[in-house]
Parts: sequence; C-alpha cells; structure tokens
Amino acid sequence: MKKWLIAFFLVMPFALTFAQIMPEGKIEGRVVDDQGNPLPGVVVEATSPKLVGKASSLTDASGTYRLMALPSGLYEVTFSLPGFKKLVRKDILLELSQTLILNVTMQMAAVEEEVIVVGQRPLIDVKSTVKGQVMTRETIMSLPRGRTFDSLINLVPGVHYESKVGGFTTDGASGAENIWHVDGTDVTSIHVGVRAQNVVLELVDEVKVTASGYNAEFGGSMGGVINVITRSGGNSFHGDIIAYYENNKLWMRGKARDYLRQSPYDVDVYEYVNDDDLYFDGGKKRDSYYRTEITFSLGGYFLKDRLWFFLALDPIYDQTKALRDFNSRQGPFSEFINKDYYYNGSLKLTAAPWKGLRLSASFVNNFYRYRGALPTISGTSTATYEWSKEGYDYPNWSTAFMADYSRSNNLLISLRGGWHQQNITNQQIKPPSASTYYFYTSNYIYQNDAFFQQHTNLLHYAYWTNSPIYLETKKRLYEKISSNLDITYYMSWMGEHAWKAGLQFISLHEDVLDYSPYPRVYIYWGRTNYSLGFPVGVGAPKDSPYYGPYGYYYIRSGWTSPYGGVWNARSNNWAFYLQDSWTIKDRVTVNLGVRSEREYIPSFTDDPHYAQYKKPIDFNFDEKIAPRIGVIYDVFGDSSLKLFGSYGVYYDVMKLYIAVLSFGGWKHKRDFYALKDPDFTKIASSGLLNDRASQEANNTYAGTLDYLPPSFDRVDPDLKPACQSELSLGAEKKLSENMSLSLRLVHKHLIRAIEDVGALEWVVDPQTGSKTLEEIFYITNPGYGYSRPVSQGGKFADEYWPCPKPKRDYYALNLSLEKKLSDNWQAGINYTLSRVAGNYSGLSSADEDGRNAPNVTLYYDDWFIAYDVYGRVLKGPMPHDRTHYIKAYGSYVFPFGLTVGVTAYGRSGLPLSTRLYMNNRYIYPENRADLGRLPFTFWADIFLEYTFRIAEKYGASVNLQINNVTNTKTIQNKVTELNRTSIWADDEEILNGILAKNYRSWVQAQGDPHPAFGWWSSRFGAWSARLGLKLSF
Repeated sequence: MKKWLIAFFLVMPFALTFAQIMPEGKIEGRVVDDQGNPLPGVVVEATSPKLVGKASSLTDASGTYRLMALPSGLYEVTFSLPGFKKLVRKDILLELSQTLILNVTMQMAAVEEEVIVVGQRPLIDVKSTVKGQVMTRETIMSLPRGRTFDSLINLVPGVHYESKVGGFTTDGASGAENIWHVDGTDVTSIHVGVRAQNVVLELVDEVKVTASGYNAEFGGSMGGVINVITRSGGNSFHGDIIAYYENNKLWMRGKARDYLRQSPYDVDVYEYVNDDDLYFDGGKKRDSYYRTEITFSLGGYFLKDRLWFFLALDPIYDQTKALRDFNSRQGPFSEFINKDYYYNGSLKLTAAPWKGLRLSASFVNNFYRYRGALPTISGTSTATYEWSKEGYDYPNWSTAFMADYSRSNNLLISLRGGWHQQNITNQQIKPPSASTYYFYTSNYIYQNDAFFQQHTNLLHYAYWTNSPIYLETKKRLYEKISSNLDITYYMSWMGEHAWKAGLQFISLHEDVLDYSPYPRVYIYWGRTNYSLGFPVGVGAPKDSPYYGPYGYYYIRSGWTSPYGGVWNARSNNWAFYLQDSWTIKDRVTVNLGVRSEREYIPSFTDDPHYAQYKKPIDFNFDEKIAPRIGVIYDVFGDSSLKLFGSYGVYYDVMKLYIAVLSFGGWKHKRDFYALKDPDFTKIASSGLLNDRASQEANNTYAGTLDYLPPSFDRVDPDLKPACQSELSLGAEKKLSENMSLSLRLVHKHLIRAIEDVGALEWVVDPQTGSKTLEEIFYITNPGYGYSRPVSQGGKFADEYWPCPKPKRDYYALNLSLEKKLSDNWQAGINYTLSRVAGNYSGLSSADEDGRNAPNVTLYYDDWFIAYDVYGRVLKGPMPHDRTHYIKAYGSYVFPFGLTVGVTAYGRSGLPLSTRLYMNNRYIYPENRADLGRLPFTFWADIFLEYTFRIAEKYGASVNLQINNVTNTKTIQNKVTELNRTSIWADDEEILNGILAKNYRSWVQAQGDPHPAFGWWSSRFGAWSARLGLKLSF
C-alpha cells in the first residue's frame, strides 16, 4: 500500500498536466473444473513480447479472473492450481481496446502435469459494439503503404480520404470531425480539427480506427476516432536501419497525365496540356527531383521485465532542381532549388516497477523546414523576388504519459497525460518595406494602350506579383495540454458489472502574430466587381464615378484597417463520463453510458470595446449531455457469433477557428476602387497604411467591405452545441481461427450545427463619411433562434426564404471479410453501399472543395445560398457521396523469402452540380447533382520485398512499391462553374423569380461565362515507384 501511495502522488501531478486516452485491452473469463464447478484461487498469468513483465490475477469465488490494462499483442496465458494440471493457452491475439473472453476447464491430476493448447483463440469481442478496424505492424509492413500512419486507413469500411471534405471522411462526416490520438495524446488540431501530427509507419506498432459504437469515455468526434500506438522495447535488443529512395525519372514515375489549365498568357483560353510534353521532352528532361529517407531504430531494455526503451530517428530530405525563366519560357534560364527537411523521431519508455503498476512515457517529434522556392514553370513570376531564400520552420511534437494500477481482480485506476505543440517560425524572407501588387488578370489586354506602349515593363500575365510574401509571420503557436483520470470497478449483481467513471481536463492555447505591415493591392484588369451591391470597374455605366476603364482593384491592409491576426488566447475545458458494461448470464452485455462536457470559446481580441466578452460562446455541463447505449448478444456463448446494436448522441468539441473569424482574431477589410489610371505603381506608392490619398492615387474609392466584423453581440443567447445521433446494428461471425465475417448497418443523423448566418449591411463612418458594407454574421443554430424570420423571433426579414435546418444523413451497409495474418498470409475485402445526402457537409465544406473552416463555412453566409434559384431547399447527394466503395488487400510470404502485398480499390464517382457565381457567392441554380456523376474508378498498388537471413539473428531485405500499378487514368473532376465573374441579383429579383428566368442570359451578358464549362479537368495520377532497403538485428 505504501508503494502505491508513493507512486500515486508522484504520477498525479504529471497526469493532470498532460493528455488523453490510450485504450488498452483485457483478457477475462471463468475457470471451472471438469464438472463445471468454479475454481477459486487459480493463479492466472499472461506474458507477451509486447508486455513488460507479466500480468497476473487470482480467480475469485466464482472462478472469475481479469487481466487488465494489457497492450495489444500475442499472449500466452497460464492457469495454475495445486492438484490440477497446469494449463497453458498460447497464441492469444489481443488487439487495441479489445476485451477477449477466455474461459477454461482445468483437470485434476495426481502428479504435476502441463497441458498446452495452441489455437482455439477468441477472435471476437463480445462485450463491445465498436466497429472499425485494427492494423498491426505486421499487417502494415507487408502491404503497399505511404509514409504516414494514415496511408492505410483507406482500407477501413466506411472510411476514406476525400479532398472534397478536407481529409478523411468517416461514415459521411467531414475531415474536421475526427479525433486523432498518438500514444493517447490528442493530436487533433485545436484550430481547424484535422490531424496535426504525423507518425512514420516504421515507428508505429498499431493503428485502430473506430467508426461507430464507441463508449462515453470518447468524445468530441462526429466522425471517427483514430488511435496510434508507437513501438516499445522488449526483453531482447532489436533494431532496424531502413532506407527509402524515389525520384521522378521515367523509370520511377509514369508519364504525366493531361490536364485542363487556364493559359498563363491568356486567361480566356483553357487548354489541355501535358507538362512532360510541353516542358520536359516527353518526361526525359524533368526537373531533377529525389527523396531519401533513413530510419534508425533500437529497442530493448534497461532492466529485463522492469524497464524497456525504444528509440527511433527518421530524417527525410528531398530536393528539386529546376530551370526557370521570367520571360514566358523564352529565356534566359537559371537554376532554382527547393529543399525540404523532415526530422522525425520517437522515444518510448515502458516500465513495470512492481506488481499491478504499469507506466509508459513517450515523445514523438515532427520537425519540418524548407528552404528555397521555385518560380512558376510558365515563366510569369517576378524576377526580383529572392526565390532561393524563401523558407519557414514548422516545429511539431507531442509527449504522452500513462499509468495503470490494478490493485485487485476488480479495480483498475488509470491516469493519462499528454502535450501537443506546433508552430510556424523563422520566416526567411520578410515582406518588402513597401506596398505589394498581385494581378488576378493580365494587363496584356491593354498592351496597345498608349501608356503601356511606353511602359512595356509594367505588362504582366495573370497571377503575377512583385512579392509572393506579404504577411510577416512571427509565430503561429497552437498547443493542447490535457489529462484523464478514470477508475474501473467490477462487481456482481444480477450478472457482472464493469463500472467506469472518468474526468478529463483540456487546456487549449493559441499565440499568433501574423499580419501584413504594408498595403497589398489586388488588381483585376478589365473586370467588374459587384461586392458592394453596384458595379465597380469596366461594367459600370460610363457616367458613374465607379466606372473604371481599366477595371478595378481592392486593397488589404489599407487606410480603413490593417490585415492579419494578433491574438494570445486560452480555453480550459472539462468532461466527465460514467458507463457500465453489464453482462447477463454470460450471453448478453448491455453498455450504458453518459458523457458531459463543459467548453467555451474565448475572445481573440484585447480591444477594450469588447472587454466584457471574455467567453462569447460558453456551454455548461447540462448543455452537452451525451447518452450511449449498446447491446451485444453472444449467440452461442463461445464468442463465435455476436449480434449487436448501439445508439448514441455525439457532440462536437468546438475548434478555435470560429474565434479567428468571429471574435476579433483576424482583421479583413477590402477597400474597392475603380481603376482609372493604368499606372498601377502609383497605387499605395507611399507604403503607409493610413495614407488614403496614396492608395486612391488617380482612381476612385467606391467603398469598403468588412468581411470579418466582430460578432460578439450577435451570438444567439439560445445557442446549442452541435451534435449528431448514431444508430448502428450488426453481426460478427468467427469463421475459423483467424477469419471473421462482419455486417454493419448504420445511420448517422445531424441534429444541429453551429454556423455564422450572414447578411449584408451598410455602415457609414460619421467622421470620415466612408461607406463600409459589412458582412453581418449571427452565430446561431441554422433553422433556429436568430436565423429565423423576425415574426418568429429571429433577425431576418420575413420576405426572405427561411433559413433551413442543416441536414446530413448517412446510411450505409458494410460487409467485411477479414483473415488475420497467419500461415504466411493475410487478406481482407469489404464493400460499402452508402448514401450521404442533405444540404450541409459539416465542419469542412464540400461545397468549397474541402475548406476546413469549422462553424464558419459559407453554407449560410447569405439568405439565398441554401436554395436553388427556384426557391427550393437544396437536397440530394452531397459532393462527397460515393454510392459504392470496394476495398481489398492481401499479402503472402513465400518460403524462399519473397513477400507480395496488394491493395485494391473501386469506387463510384462523385456527383456533379452546376455552380453559379452570383453576388460573390457560389450557388447551385438547379439544385444538387443535376450533372450526373463522375465515372467509376478502380486502381491497385503492389509491394514486393525479398528478405534473406544472416545467421538467423540478422536479416536484410530489398523492397519495391508501385502505386497505381494498374495505370488507371479515369477522369476525376470536371468544370461545373457557369461563370468566372460574379453576376448581381437584388433580393427582389431573387424572390420574384427574375433570377430563375434570366440567370443564364445574365451570365452571357455580365458574368464572364466560363469557356470550359462541362470539360473534364483532371485524371487519376500516373503510376510511381519507391525503392527500399532494410537491415534488421
């Protein structure tokens, strides 16, 4: 007891200073004699190469034992009792977070004997409704894979990478709705919700993806939960030296695909080109690129069965050398070099200082920096920029700590801690000490103008800029410190109960200094802008003061406001949960749980005008109560077939990005001007932020649009947290010792969302008389509260179409057949039939090509966006909907040392919808999916590795991976935008149907119709290869 108290008080401060959950497994069961009578006092011991020391338990009066807090791995379990034959069960495979039921019968013996049983392993967790997939190191290393741990997540049913939603979609959710853990530390970005840290695959021991059915201890996810466990040491020393190499020569990368581009020399020309043919002599003279990676790892022990270590370093270097010019490919050419440096590594200590106590601490590093940048291949970049000096540093690391103590057969106390930090520092090139310019269109359309005939040096193509850098980034520090304490207690009352109670604390911190110290001028030659509600530029009436014969421009960081962000803010959040796993008559398990969270979004400004708004969004525990229930039926009582069902409510944990845009973090005003003088160098020539005259020059100021006015006083007092419900039903059948078949039916329904619902409002400064058109945003639940019409207590005029509730419904059927790695082979195949439909994709916007902007997407930025032009609410398949998805994998190790691994995928194409650029918003005039779908795509990757042994202890291997070995070229996208320049429609024209009748003719008249509408724009990428070498000892 004294030892435990000492350990507790040593560990507790660390746990309450660090992070999250590192799920581990357990083996439990009952021991009976050959008459079926329970045997108390049986010594049960488990050993594994993954377990430091051994786990032990003593059966109670009912013959029950529990081995808790076990890392995943292959176990040997021994049962001993005087007067009975010693029983040894070998090759028991325990996966991450799994509970295995291992019931045994012991036989009486007059003399000491030992019975060894190999096989008869339990395969199915009959106490859990969790569905997803676990991938072990052995599985991962024999399959084609990328260089990050998430590269094989695509194989999990219902999970795949989708750029349309900004990352991995899990059961229809967007990329910002997953939770990512590394050794228990939450490495999800606190800013936008995506994965914020990488772990190189060679440093990974196991990856678990949970798609549905998880218990109350997990929160904050409306998508999936991804857990990564890094490698540990052992009772023997082992290590690897691994090297990878790839380049872009034709023997390692196939010929580039044709694609659609906008001509860099004429923005009105769209053309199909092939970079290999256009620039590189069919691919023979490509830019010189190579990538090298070397991994050093060593694992072992300081004290056998007491203290293990694992250390790994993984430096990566890649380089691109390119010949570029600044004269539209006419020369002269110079060499430019881009260099990328990655410093990855991990350190892990695992200890068992005394019986019942297990400790672990780990550190994972991802430091990245780059030096040098490449001008555009078209030769249209600025020659005065110091391309060779560009660069930034990106520190990124995490630490994790855990302690598990099982004092008896029925009590487990767990402490978890972690700290994750990332930053952007060491900017190599600061912005010029003067105004900078950017051309959205080319001024070559005026090359015959008298001014430009005399000043040909001022003619440039579209996207030219005199400085790619205009923001001074001093720091972008994001960090999360979190901790978790939970207690599990087992008791018997009308069956077995496993009670778990837990408390979590999470501290979030952002410290940012990133701004534009000088004016940034954006020039649209020959174009018209309608952002202010009236035309500014060439499309304005010639007698209008806002007629610009050369177009228009706007300025960021002008006299009305600086541009950028400065904030240093913190948020401290809490959660607690209570759950019970109740097993009745060893057949039925009922999981009941509830989770509650308290969180707030802090203010991101120190402006004294907003001093009273310390926590503009603040949810208390009673506002985020999430119930969970699951039922599992072990049909035959032998863990060979289970039926299960679960229901739960899952609340999103808010990301801090909403404070950047809504609560004072980022300043973004645009001052619009009619361009009357072609000499753009006069614009903001003084370089001073407050010099209005210089910024106007000989042109005409039209007004200012404030994109981000603070919304402190526009937070709905009845705001509710975002959440969704989940209903999952399924079955899982053990077909053999290593093979299982599973079925899952799932429905996930978005209950509520939080968004900024927008409107436009003119504000006139009484002192200067300047007009500012502000985008007024109400932070609310769309379809409720402030978003309703005035007559219903809301803020929007009754004549507008009412704000619809966000809808996202995901229905899916998953079928999966999986054969675990044994007898030198493994295989799996799964099929998903699904539909995700509605009008809202989630925290990442599929309607904005995957923009990660939690709670501030563009779905509700104006009252008409959620409708088509006929006044019908948007509905139908979402842009990331794929009806069919087939995934397969397999590997085989031949007796002569060759390993062959294959992954293969087949998927439906995405739906396509016509997009209309109107009032500076993209809308769907004909509702969703009016243009059909992209074609079905099939592709496969292959991995080959030959290994030979040296004196049994040492091994050497060489490997080759080929991605897209099928050389798939299927079309992956099409142009669906009707126009490139926004048309304008007044509210009345939208409401009375004039827009619906005339939008196509308006596009032709004023909207700059897209010349490539309906054309395909990209194909599936070319095949590529990677070589590898490995030495093991």
